[in-house]
Amino acid sequence: MPNKFFTKINYSASNEDSESERKALQLTPQDVVLCITGSGARPLDLLVDAPQKIISIDFNPSQNHLLALKIAAYRHLDYQAFAEFIGLYPSNSRLVTYQKLQTSLPPKAQDFWNGHPRLISGGILYCGTWERLLRGMLKMAKPRKKTLQQLINAPSLEAQKDIWTKKWDNWLWRGYLKLISNQFLWKHIVREPGAKLIPKTFDVYAYMKQRLDHMAMNFDLKTNHYAQLIFQGGYQPNCALPHHLRPENYTLIQNKLENIEVITNTLSSYLDTASQPITAFSLSDFASYAPLDVYQATWQKIIQAAAPQARFCERHYLVKRNPEKQFPAIQRNQALEETLTQTDETYIYSFCAGHIAKN
Repeated sequence: MPNKFFTKINYSASNEDSESERKALQLTPQDVVLCITGSGARPLDLLVDAPQKIISIDFNPSQNHLLALKIAAYRHLDYQAFAEFIGLYPSNSRLVTYQKLQTSLPPKAQDFWNGHPRLISGGILYCGTWERLLRGMLKMAKPRKKTLQQLINAPSLEAQKDIWTKKWDNWLWRGYLKLISNQFLWKHIVREPGAKLIPKTFDVYAYMKQRLDHMAMNFDLKTNHYAQLIFQGGYQPNCALPHHLRPENYTLIQNKLENIEVITNTLSSYLDTASQPITAFSLSDFASYAPLDVYQATWQKIIQAAAPQARFCERHYLVKRNPEKQFPAIQRNQALEETLTQTDETYIYSFCAGHIAKN
């Protein structure tokens, strides 16, 4: 797919609540996990459960270069220096720190980052296209800054719900949602390749409105890391950080970095050559970028590469699929899926989760 979308860093922060993957996969030290890299947050979060191996794969080499730099930072820095370098805390010396890290990077990652000093100096945690787009869109909220601060700092969930329904959810908010839900915008202005796969009959606005209302009615926005990203442009001191950014997990992750193998390839091509049975699959929302024939062919290869009773967790955003209709080996756990859909703190996803029935 010749598209520069697949050569730049699109996601750099934690755009998913990895606690859902941890609940669905129930990883043990014996597990071999196939995981889509994305921002690097997902494989690093899963490392908290210390599986034997995490194969972190992405078709986009830039996303893997981002993970490589995060791994180098873990390996050589203490927590304070790491947090300052990636952008969780303020710093004016990130390029100086990078000079100490660059020689431990793979050659292609080193070449990439040598050519992007501005991304490093600004903090790689928020350097992705999506994160920069969010910060740009926040400028549109300036006229409602006071209400936004009341919402994000509400003293209780009941107070938050009251502010949302009485002050925030008005004609201006709904108009904004309709604007950013417009498929023409994502297809032709943002040029998001996955927008072409959204069914024309799918009401994006209604879906986003329902899921955002669910977020406001059920999650404390001041502690929700994804809500902080959406409404504040970054993680604030009082939010519950993603697992891999929590200081209490730092040493554990440092000691398990060798368990991550980073692969630049498509899921389909990698699965053709997988050398060992895979016991768990963390598939993110790959349906958003896979036409139906590619999606089905990839699932067929997932089943072939899976160990008996392998667990899987796939997210569905705006493209909803039912792979079990094509492949009876896919055993979905509807109760688990419903629980994850209701409790996932990134709230915009539904889930396809369960196990693969093989002898």
